[in-house]
Amino acid sequence: MIQEYDIIVVGAGSGGLVAATTAKRKGYKVALLEKNKIGGECTHYGCVPSKALLNSAKIFETTKHLSEKYGITGIVVSGKLDFGNVMKSVDKIVQKIYSHETPEVFEKLGIDVYVDKSGARFIDNHSIQIGKDILGFKHAIICTGSSPVKVDLPGSSEIEFLHNENFWDIRELPKSIVFIGGGIISAEMGQALTRFGSKVSILDRNDTILKVLDKEVRSVIKKNLEKEGISIITNANLKEFKKKNDKKVIVFEQNDKIVELETDSIFIAIGRKPNINGLNLGNAGVQFDNKGILTNKFLQTSSPHIYSCGDVTSPAKFTHTASYQAEIIIKNIIDNNVKENDLSILPWVIFTEPEIAHVGLSEDQARLKFGDVIQVFKVDATIDRFMTDRNEIGFIKVIFDKDDIVIGADAIGTNAGEWIQLLTLAIKNRIPAESLADTIFAYPTYSEIVKKVFTRFLRTKE
Repeated sequence: MIQEYDIIVVGAGSGGLVAATTAKRKGYKVALLEKNKIGGECTHYGCVPSKALLNSAKIFETTKHLSEKYGITGIVVSGKLDFGNVMKSVDKIVQKIYSHETPEVFEKLGIDVYVDKSGARFIDNHSIQIGKDILGFKHAIICTGSSPVKVDLPGSSEIEFLHNENFWDIRELPKSIVFIGGGIISAEMGQALTRFGSKVSILDRNDTILKVLDKEVRSVIKKNLEKEGISIITNANLKEFKKKNDKKVIVFEQNDKIVELETDSIFIAIGRKPNINGLNLGNAGVQFDNKGILTNKFLQTSSPHIYSCGDVTSPAKFTHTASYQAEIIIKNIIDNNVKENDLSILPWVIFTEPEIAHVGLSEDQARLKFGDVIQVFKVDATIDRFMTDRNEIGFIKVIFDKDDIVIGADAIGTNAGEWIQLLTLAIKNRIPAESLADTIFAYPTYSEIVKKVFTRFLRTKE
C-alpha cells in the first residue's frame, strides 16, 4: 500500500530539517527521508565537529602563551596532548546536538521519518521508494547535500586518504599531514592540527590559497598561518601518489620541476560534489548536471512540483544557505511561487584565528559593477576591546556606493563572524551611514569596530 503525503523531503540535513518542520507547522502531511543520520553533513562531519575541534586547538594554543601574552605566571602547563581524548570530546558534542535531531524527535512532531542506507529513489514524478516503502507525494523537496570530491590519479587507489567525513574517526594525531586543496577546510583544519603539533602543509594548484578572499584579507591570514608553522605550497599540479615504507608520497609538478613530498597523512579537500547518484532523477523528470540539480529563481526543478535546496543545487554551500532556501520553498509551495532565491546578501565566515567574514560585494566586484564611484573605508582592529584581549590582528573594510550606502564588507579579526552581521543588516535594509554612526554601541565590545567605520568614514566628508 502506498503512503500518500503532501510533501516529501529527501535529505535530512539543515535544509531538509527546516523544510520538514516548517511544512508540518503549516499543516501539511510530511515525510522526511534520509540515507544516513538525521542532521546531515553539518552535524556529523562539518560545522559542529570542526568548530569544536577548532575551539580545543585555540585553548591549547593559548596555554602556550599565558606568560608572554597575558602576563600570567606561576601556572604550570605541561603542554602534553591526548589527541584521542580531544576527538572523543568533539564526538560528545556531536552526539549532544544529534540527540535533538534523532528520528524520534521529529516523529513526535508528527513527521513520518524513513531512514534506510539504500537511500531514496524516484519511481516517477509523484512517487518515491526508500527501502521497501513506496511513498506518493504532491510536492517533493530534494536536499541531499554534497560529498567530498575524490582524487583519481596514478597510485590513488593504494592510498587511504582523509577527508571531512572519515577524519573524525581518527584518534592519533598525524605527525605530518598534507592538505590537498587550499580552501576553507584546509585553512581551518590545518591551523587546528598545527597547533596540536602536526607538521602541516597545504598544497594547491593555484598561485595562492583561499582565492575567494579579498586580497588584503588573504595576505593577513596567509602570513598568520605561515607564522604558526604551516607550509603553503602553490602552483603545484598533482601527478601521482606512491608509498614509501610507512610514508605516503605526493608527486607534483611545480615550476617545471617534479617534486616528491613525504607525509604520514593526506587530507583531500579539493571541492564538493552534489549527492545525486541513485536518486533516479530522470524518472521524476528532474534535470541536473555535474554541478547539481538545476533550479529556477523559485528553487523549482524542471518538474514544477519538485523543488531543491542546499548543496545539491547551490554553489553557495553553507548550512545557512540551505536553511534559508528551505523556508523559501515552503513559502512558494503555499503561495504559488512568490519568493525568489536571492543570495546577493549572503554572509559567510571562515573560522580560522583570526576569524574571517564577508558579506555583499567585494571591493573588486564593486569596482567591476559600479566603477570608481565606490568608496572604500578601512579600520584596523586596534580599538580598545581588541587591545585589552591582546587580539589586534585584522581590520574591517566596508564598501559604500556613491550615496554612502553599504554594498559590501570584508573583515578579519577576533569574532569577525559576529560583527559582520551588523553589516548584513545595513546592506539588506539600506541603512544610511549617518544612522549607524548615530547608533549607541556598548563599550568596550568587538562590534564597536563597526561604529568606528561609520563615524570615521563620515569625518572624511566634513
